[in-house]
Amino acid sequence: MSTGGCCEVPNRFRSALEQGEFVCTAELVLGRDHSAVEAEVFVKEASQQEHGIDAISLTDLPGGNPALPPEAFVACVLEHKLTPIAHLTGKDGNRLSLESRIHALARLGVENILALTGDAQKEGFAGQPKPVYDLDSVLILWLLRALRGGLEYNLGPKTARTTPFDFFAGAVVNPFKVREPDLMMQFYKLQLKVAAGAQYIITQLGYNLRKLYELKQYMAREGLGHIPVLANVYVPTAKIARLMQTGELAGCVVADELIQRLEREKKPQRLERAALMVAAVKDLGFAGAHIGGFGLTHKDFMTILEGAAAIGKNWRGRIDELVFPIPNEFYLLPQGGDGLSDGAGDYRISGVKPHASWAQRLSASVHGHLIREGSFGARLFAAKLKTRIMKTGGLPGKNSSWRHGLWYGLLEPATLYRKATLGCVSCGDCIQDHLNYAGCSMQGCYKELRNGPCGGSRVDGNCEARADLPCIWNLIYLGTLAMGDDPKKFAHVLIPPRDWCLDRTNALANRFAGLDNLCKRIDLGSPVEEGHPKETKPC
Repeated sequence: MSTGGCCEVPNRFRSALEQGEFVCTAELVLGRDHSAVEAEVFVKEASQQEHGIDAISLTDLPGGNPALPPEAFVACVLEHKLTPIAHLTGKDGNRLSLESRIHALARLGVENILALTGDAQKEGFAGQPKPVYDLDSVLILWLLRALRGGLEYNLGPKTARTTPFDFFAGAVVNPFKVREPDLMMQFYKLQLKVAAGAQYIITQLGYNLRKLYELKQYMAREGLGHIPVLANVYVPTAKIARLMQTGELAGCVVADELIQRLEREKKPQRLERAALMVAAVKDLGFAGAHIGGFGLTHKDFMTILEGAAAIGKNWRGRIDELVFPIPNEFYLLPQGGDGLSDGAGDYRISGVKPHASWAQRLSASVHGHLIREGSFGARLFAAKLKTRIMKTGGLPGKNSSWRHGLWYGLLEPATLYRKATLGCVSCGDCIQDHLNYAGCSMQGCYKELRNGPCGGSRVDGNCEARADLPCIWNLIYLGTLAMGDDPKKFAHVLIPPRDWCLDRTNALANRFAGLDNLCKRIDLGSPVEEGHPKETKPC
């Protein structure tokens, strides 16, 4: 790892994981101020400790609040000969901004990037900011994979390629979800993230060791046991735990019992529980511990690590201090005799087939007979529209002259139907067929995600940003089952980012003309070369 030639810092984080060592990372939350005095003090003290923290993890506007971005603080970490992990979220910048930030991190010599979709934005300067989410976590990983080998792009009449850079890309999963749809969609999206290029995983914070270990058991059974998983060990106060429970801090599951304990405890007891957790995850075969907590000093981190070393394998007699369940929560595996899940047990997916709505059944039927590739309707309209495109010299832009005439006009009622029954927002790049017509993720998802849910849904399955509405991806999971399809398809099919050339145009016409995402979807169950995909042609 180098910083533009100014200094050389070995990537301790990557080398330790690749050698099978247990790693400990510290998460620094960079606040809403350019000074970052407390973070600087932490880094300085960490640099003076020979055996302690293996990497410093730098957040990217956590909680949707304004903050110093990680690339602004990376130099401080590197100057102290420590290894940084830069978080990169898609909530505030489009794909151009994200690629530019990645190039900036490469320029600084940062290999370790943690790709996240990002929390819903909170109030900023002069009011509520505009959410972006042009790329979600899966697509950021896909971009990093392409840049790793060098991304080919058009440069006038010629093509060029970015300089390859050996990124070490990570992803996040939330294994603490309470309901079956939430949990299974998290697991499926995890598999998609690994297929898209994730080389290590850091979990969401949580306080149920059985749930946490069940993730590792699932990964082993699904052929992902080789992917390093770091357990998130977050030290909360009672106040922060209550914010987590109410959904103010997205995606966190906190039981009443834990809050009651925290209200009685002082800092030493909280650090002791964290040490117990670190000892447990090390003994259970996790690759490391990702430690964080508001106001923790470097001395607190070392107290946790020293406490974990002292506990060693003796954590099992205190498992009740690490399992704080939610009443009636869903577990994928049955409970074993040790209080954790039995990794050899059968999956406990309900198998109940929900009832499909009339709109879903009708839409799927019409799709099968008139829209699906090879159907009569698809052949007819494709021939007519492509002929008109050739005659008019049309291009796939929204003002193209081919978007007129009889055959294009015949498809306009389809847009009205989609708006009335499926919540269509006229993105022009529809994936309803992939979602089994269970709902529009562009309309029903605050973040307009196309490759599965974020990790922020609430305990009741409702949206992080719209607490009165269910997460659309939970409805898609149930709707997929209702149509007799397997939701596990979401674990391996990558949907490309939305093509904004098609905004506010007829999605069905775009499908028949071969302009939408259908031919760009990638089944990541098949081998994919580094450097893909090539940058798409401009409008």
